[in-house]
Amino acid sequence: MVNILPIASGKGGVGKSAIAVNLAILLAQKGKKVVLIDFDLGGANLHTLLGLKNNHAGLGNFIYKQESTLQPLFQETGIPNLTFIAGDCLFPGTANMGFFIKRKLVKEIEALDADYAILDLGGGTTYNTLDFYLLTYNSILVTSPELTSILNAYSFLKAAAYRFFTRQFKAKSPERVMIDDYIKNSAAGAESSFVTLVEEICRQFPESGEKARTELLKYRPQVILNMGKSTQDLEMARRLRSLVWNKLNINLDFVGFTPRDNAIELAVAKRVPVCISNPQNPFAVQLNSAADRILLHTYQYNENLEDNEFFGNNENQDIEELNGEFFTD
Repeated sequence: MVNILPIASGKGGVGKSAIAVNLAILLAQKGKKVVLIDFDLGGANLHTLLGLKNNHAGLGNFIYKQESTLQPLFQETGIPNLTFIAGDCLFPGTANMGFFIKRKLVKEIEALDADYAILDLGGGTTYNTLDFYLLTYNSILVTSPELTSILNAYSFLKAAAYRFFTRQFKAKSPERVMIDDYIKNSAAGAESSFVTLVEEICRQFPESGEKARTELLKYRPQVILNMGKSTQDLEMARRLRSLVWNKLNINLDFVGFTPRDNAIELAVAKRVPVCISNPQNPFAVQLNSAADRILLHTYQYNENLEDNEFFGNNENQDIEELNGEFFTD
């Protein structure tokens, strides 16, 4: 079964895409069959990092039903064991997807003939990004030791935790209503705590609440701290772990610490990943250690997160997708 490995970041500029590309290469070099997929639906650019041209069909073709499977989207990279699926190169601006196309895309990814499917997600906390990030319990978040990056990483994990917890309950259920009200009150400036919300749900709805809390305990994101300057930067990683535990009661696993290196920018300019051009580079060496740690884990699809009434976010688009499923030749 394919290991689905989504990679996200709380903000841009932390080197997420460089991590995704080079991690994919390292896993492929270790003999694993890898499919790297550009899921940045608003600004796909992984082809540039791989030295590929921006002229091949990508996810936009699948989303807009130009292709019915992912198979025609595969591109050879010239790197043994590594194939690539571009983003929305021919359909710039691809944005929201309804439930049916999301479900079909997930099924396609599940069926890939690969050991790993690495999904390089767009930055931020859109529903698309969160939904695909939450396909596994152990998805990777890339951040840097700067304070703003750490706080953005926390904000991303908080949004993911709310999304994860909410999707444990049926649409329009009293639990959902309570969560929605809680979020609205928080947005209005009321004192709020995710931990308090979980406790209150469990108090008012013991059976469903405890079941959801048990699922939440399985949620253990993995973090790669990128662009480090010294081992002192590890203190920022400890602060993030402490913040996430105290505010969300969620454990983090740090699987990598990669240094800031000008060779990364040079590799982008030359369109040759650093793990290919300079495998002894400190960044490549440290990321290789992270790849070894990742090999110790299993990243299987979490079926408990798929909710027919929640996985889609655009009702009109969902209706359009439904009509397309049943009324096209």
